[in-house]
Amino acid sequence: MRPASPSIFSERAISRAKCHSSRLRLYDRIGQIKELVLGIKPVRPPSDDHNNADLLIWALYLAGGGDRWVDVEELYLKAFELAPVRLSWRTRPDLPDYKKCAKALFELEDPKRSDHLGLTTKNGAYERRLSNQGVEWCETHRTLLASLYSSTDVVPSASPQDDARRIRTLTLSTAYRQWVETGELTCTLWELAEAFRCRAQSSKTTWFVRLDENTVAARRNGDQELQGFIDAARELVNQEVDG
Repeated sequence: MRPASPSIFSERAISRAKCHSSRLRLYDRIGQIKELVLGIKPVRPPSDDHNNADLLIWALYLAGGGDRWVDVEELYLKAFELAPVRLSWRTRPDLPDYKKCAKALFELEDPKRSDHLGLTTKNGAYERRLSNQGVEWCETHRTLLASLYSSTDVVPSASPQDDARRIRTLTLSTAYRQWVETGELTCTLWELAEAFRCRAQSSKTTWFVRLDENTVAARRNGDQELQGFIDAARELVNQEVDG
């Protein structure tokens, strides 16, 4: 039997490529029809900006949601571990805010608004896992997701209003005004705790979460003077607060 000529292989390769291209166009068309008729948005790749939908999908992947059902409370804790500033209580940065987490999950699964539909599946009200499509989505975009949510960088809070509130609280505090007037941090730890909305006896971890979220707010708003105050506060906390 004579081997097939190279031209035959080329024709087969071209034919396969054409079929693949036709399938992609068909999938795109199906997605467009779903969006028009059913109101279902096509699944998008992860955003370069932090957002709760991508965060929850990635948290579910890291929690083992590709292989098993994960309780939503476990999912919330994993998401909080990845982005504590984004999902914490306003007055207790060391605790996850259940309402914020539940709202994020509701929006992720909202059939009218979500562009992540099909990446997760439900088992009743309290269990979630990734679909095959969800696992593929995470593994395809692993590098970007890990850089945004699994690095040592602080994941910023969800709302610009949070930035404004933090900056206003700091700049109106006694500790900040004294620092501006004297150029030195002469306040007590109690006064500093009031400025950062925590307790003087809070753990160093809690202090650093507060300092980090305010650093993000100051940096995003280009307030170098406020960043200098926060750096001075960090030095005082390192000296005064036990690990």
